[in-house]
Amino acid sequence: KWLRDFFGEGKGQEWTKSNGWLDEFTSHCEWHGVECNQERKVVNLTLGNNGLSGRISDAIGNLIGREILDLHDNNLKKSIPSTIGNLLNLSYLVISYNELTGNIPETFA
Repeated sequence: KWLRDFFGEGKGQEWTKSNGWLDEFTSHCEWHGVECNQERKVVNLTLGNNGLSGRISDAIGNLIGREILDLHDNNLKKSIPSTIGNLLNLSYLVISYNELTGNIPETFA
């Protein structure tokens, strides 16, 4: 469900590549930019330079096992959600070249 929320709040219908997203017959592990582990849990979300706009959904913090989050070079706006601090396994975060405002949430720093 969190991926669907992320898609909606990031204006997924306007993305450059959204192959498989929200297709009820395609596993979320086959969606463009989504990489899963053997347990079919999302570990990487790589959607850089893909036409994302809107805001980064608070739902981003629901996937605690994520290791890579790459949303660079899009048109994301507003602030970084505080829920990003839930991503304790995150080793690679790229959110440059967006229109994000505010500070890095204390929950992440």
